[in-house]
Amino acid sequence: MGWMEPPRKSCRRLVALALGAACWLPLLAVAQDAVPADTYLDPLAYQRIDELATEVQLTVQFDATGETRLINGRRLLRGSQELYLPSATVATVLKAGRYWQETQRRLEFKVGTRSFTVVGDSRLVITDEGELLLPVPVLDHAGELWLPMVLVETVVGPQLRERVAWNADSMRLTIGSADFNVTGLRVEVLGRSTAVHLQCTEALGFRADSPSPGIIELKIYNANVNVSAVGQSGRRGLVRSVRSRQNRDFSVVTIQVDDLVGRYRTYTTDEGKSIVLVLEEEQVSALPEPIPRGRAHMNIEHGLVDVTHRIEVRTVVVDPGHGGHDVGAVGRRGILEKNVNLAVARELKRYLERESDLKVVLTRDDDSHVDLTQRAETANAAEGDLFVSLHCNSWFNDGAHGLETYFLSPADSDWSQSVAAAENQGVVNGPAEPEEDVEFIVWELVQNRFISSSSKLAETIQGSVCSDLGLADRGVRQAGFRVLVGAYMPAVLVEMGFLSHDQEERQLGDHGYQRKLARALGEAILSYQRSVEPPVADSMKGAGE
Repeated sequence: MGWMEPPRKSCRRLVALALGAACWLPLLAVAQDAVPADTYLDPLAYQRIDELATEVQLTVQFDATGETRLINGRRLLRGSQELYLPSATVATVLKAGRYWQETQRRLEFKVGTRSFTVVGDSRLVITDEGELLLPVPVLDHAGELWLPMVLVETVVGPQLRERVAWNADSMRLTIGSADFNVTGLRVEVLGRSTAVHLQCTEALGFRADSPSPGIIELKIYNANVNVSAVGQSGRRGLVRSVRSRQNRDFSVVTIQVDDLVGRYRTYTTDEGKSIVLVLEEEQVSALPEPIPRGRAHMNIEHGLVDVTHRIEVRTVVVDPGHGGHDVGAVGRRGILEKNVNLAVARELKRYLERESDLKVVLTRDDDSHVDLTQRAETANAAEGDLFVSLHCNSWFNDGAHGLETYFLSPADSDWSQSVAAAENQGVVNGPAEPEEDVEFIVWELVQNRFISSSSKLAETIQGSVCSDLGLADRGVRQAGFRVLVGAYMPAVLVEMGFLSHDQEERQLGDHGYQRKLARALGEAILSYQRSVEPPVADSMKGAGE
C-alpha cells in the first residue's frame, strides 16, 4: 500500500477557503436542481420578493414525541420554488432563543449550545462551525426575517445533530434524532506513527485528501456523522485536532496534523466498518539540516495523489455508451443517445491527442454493440489509466436538465438507482445478477485502490464541464453501473445532458456543441492529469538515479 505526503507550508487563508467552499458548494448544487441557476447566482436576487405570495401550509412532525404541528410559509422569492419560513416560526419549532439587532437587521438564534447568525437580504450564515454561503438569501420582508428551508434542512439540522428532512411533495418537515452511521473516533499512538480510527455501522465509501498544509480531510459518502462523538480538541500523538461536519449527503472529517507528519495512508478493517488513517513521522534522514534563522525550503510533493498509490495518466479509455440495436435514450426529435455518445467520444479522442501526448482508446468506433463487461475488458487490455463512459440522460419530467457524473458505489438515492437501472439494461448475456450480488461486487471495489481517484476524477469533470459550458450542476453521484465494474483503473460515467429536455436535446444533437462538450471534457481530464502528476523536480530526480 502506498503513501501520500501532505503539504507543509502554513497558509491559513487557503484552509479557510477550502473549508468554506466545501460547505457551501453542495448547497449551491442542491438549489440549482430546483430552479434556474441565474436565480440563485443573481447578487440582487433579494429584490425579487413577490409581494403577492400567498401562504402555504406545511406539517411539522416531531419523531421523538410523534407530535405534529401545522405552520405556514411562503414562496417569497420570485422565480424560485424555495419555501420561506418566518424566523419566529423557526425559533418556535426548534425551541430556539432569538436575539435581534434592529439597526443591522441582524438575527442570532440559539438552539441549545449552537448559535446561527443571519442578516436580512444576505446569503451569509455565521455558525459555530464557520461561515456558510446559502444558495438563496434570507429575506427582510414586512418587518420580519424570512429563512429559506435550505438553511433549516442543510445547515441548522446537521449542526444540531438532528435529522431535518423536508419533503416538498407531501409538504412535511420531519425533525428527529439523527440515525448516525459514523459513530465514534479513536486515536491510537504507535511509536513514531499515529492511527485515527473512525467507527461506522456499515461499510462506506470515502476519499482522503490534503487540501492545504497540515490538514487532511476524509470525505465519507452516504454518511451521517455524530459530530459530538467524532471530534477531538486536544493533541494526541501526531494529531492536533479532529472535527467533523455534516453535509447533505456526505460527511467530512478534518484532521489537523503535526508538522512532523511526512506521509499518510488509509485502509479499512472490520469488513469496511472501520476507516483507519495512519500518520507517520518524516524520517530524520529526509529532514533538512537545522537552520538557526530564516526559513527552510523543502521540495514537497504538490497536487492530489491517490491515497494508496500514485496515478500516472498515459492512456485514457473513452466508452461511448450503447450502440447497435441498443440505442439508449431517444429524444422527441428522434435524436438517439448512441449517436451522441459516439460523436462526442470521437471529438474527445481528437482533442486529447491534439492537445497532449495521451493515448486515447475507444471501446467502440462505429455503430456496433459492445457488451458492458467487454467494455471494461477492452480498457484493461489497453492498460488504460482512466476510464470515462459517456451517456445521455432522460426523464419523464421534461424539465430535468444538467450534467451528472457518477463513480462506482451503491446508489445513494432513488434517482441514482433509476439512472443505474436504465444504463444497466445494456446487459444482454442473460438476466441481471441479483441485487445483493451487485452490491457485493461494488463493495469489493469500494475497498480497492481506485475509489479515491474515481471520486476525485468525477468531481473534477463535474465542476470543470459545468463551469466551462454554463450547465446546471446536478452533482457527483454514486451508483452501481455495470459498465464500471471490472475496470482496473479510476472509472467514471458522465451523463452529458437530458435528451428529454427540449433545449438540451437540440444542443446534444448539434455537431458544434458536441465539439464544445468534448473540449470541456478534455480540459477536465487534462486538469486531473496535471493534479496527480509528480512534480518536475521529482521526475528529474528519478531519471537521474
